[in-house]
Amino acid sequence: MNNNQSVPMGFWPRHISWLTVVLAILTIGTFLAISGPGVRYITPMMEIGGGIRESADSSGKDSSIYYPYQYPNPDVPVTDTREFLKIYYNASMLSRDVQSLTRRVETTVRGYGGRLDQESNSPLYGFVSFVVSQSKYNAFRAELENLVDSRFLTVNISSQNLLSQKVSIEEQQKQADTSLSDYKTVRQKIINAHASAIQSLQSKIDAEGTTESDKALLRQQLASENASYAVQLKNVDANIKYAQDWQKAVQTQDQTLLDNVATVAGTVSIRWISLWDMAQLYLPGYWIPTIFAALTLLSFFRDRRRSTISATDAV
Repeated sequence: MNNNQSVPMGFWPRHISWLTVVLAILTIGTFLAISGPGVRYITPMMEIGGGIRESADSSGKDSSIYYPYQYPNPDVPVTDTREFLKIYYNASMLSRDVQSLTRRVETTVRGYGGRLDQESNSPLYGFVSFVVSQSKYNAFRAELENLVDSRFLTVNISSQNLLSQKVSIEEQQKQADTSLSDYKTVRQKIINAHASAIQSLQSKIDAEGTTESDKALLRQQLASENASYAVQLKNVDANIKYAQDWQKAVQTQDQTLLDNVATVAGTVSIRWISLWDMAQLYLPGYWIPTIFAALTLLSFFRDRRRSTISATDAV
């Protein structure tokens, strides 16, 4: 027999190594894992509401006064270009050390003079709710987002222009100012009318020739005028007090809106990430099973080559 004669070989080698088998299993396993259904995470919505309610006294009774509230007018003129932006910041982070990262987020919030509203920390999940000044927001955000690599960070930012609320407050302020001015005008008219009536009655009482019976009738009219004046003055003073309280409440509402706009409300949620999930972030899609498939083929052809060499040596 000629030693140079080639030995016919099939496609499959006589012996497949364990390395090829393991790589094939990893290829199939990673493909199935990536093809499986994903998990959705729902972000809670924030609710915004408002109203002006102040207690009329310090007793336990429900004696609150609800001042007229105009709902924000969505038809703000386009010529009004003022912006009163309220910013909401939400970030999601992934980490192998959730508790340590949560503490670093808290430290960052406090370092920028912020306020922690809610905090939870566990080995698998962390959450921080906070408020920071808008003047420090950009620097705070830059430092916060540098705590993790961009692959492990998702940021959602929303903002709302509270101009319609501001316009509504300004309209209420005008109404309160007008009401107060009108009530004060009415009060002065009551005082002037009362003074004129008293002067007229008194002059008639003091006039010569007025009979005693007429004087008695005039004094009765005088007493009636004083009683009516006291009631009218009490009512108008109550209206003035109401308008002043309304005016003060609107000013408080306006300051509350400005304080609200001057801050950024935010949340940071931190979730533990497995090594498999980390690998998927660095090699997204079907890169991982593709790499394992390529390695499987390389190992397979290596096994086939070894089988060919072994068969040739045997001949």
